[in-house]
Amino acid sequence: MELILVRHGITPGNLEHRFVGRLDQPLAPEGEALAREVAPTLPPVEHIYRSPLLRCRQTADILWPGVEQTVVDDLKETDFGPYEGKCHAELDGDPVYQRWLNGELEIGEPIENCNRRAAQALREIAADVAAKGYQTAGVVAHGGIFMSMLSQFGLPERSYYDWMLPNCSGYRAQLETDPLALRVFAAVGRAKL
Repeated sequence: MELILVRHGITPGNLEHRFVGRLDQPLAPEGEALAREVAPTLPPVEHIYRSPLLRCRQTADILWPGVEQTVVDDLKETDFGPYEGKCHAELDGDPVYQRWLNGELEIGEPIENCNRRAAQALREIAADVAAKGYQTAGVVAHGGIFMSMLSQFGLPERSYYDWMLPNCSGYRAQLETDPLALRVFAAVGRAKL
């Protein structure tokens, strides 16, 4: 079974380098254009699993028009708490923000919770793909959730930040179920292996 993991297209918040997180932003015109550019480079899929946030639905609709979609709530982006919608320039100089950047304290959703959600989402997708006999499925979600998922289940093994993805980019991976793993074999969009 193959999963094609793709981070959503560019949003207004991404253009402004903001912590978008759970904010339900639409794609920016640049995000729609990028998705249209990437779409013809992707193989067809039998089904799409996606985050409930608007930017993921819009990206999925452009990448694979007309393909049935399943919303997976655990694919939502990391919650950045009081930093949602803010950018580095607005927070620079704030000692609490600096401690958060240095990993000294948690603001918003703890990484352990994001890791748990990413694992649960992959288990749910794997079970559904197997039950329905899909050979190829798309997964459209967020950078943070993919970094959590791939740092736990991605092969070759890499650290969390080594799985960071540009917008509308991702990986093709063989889904293995025993043990659960994503054997990455190709990049899509502007991602690098």
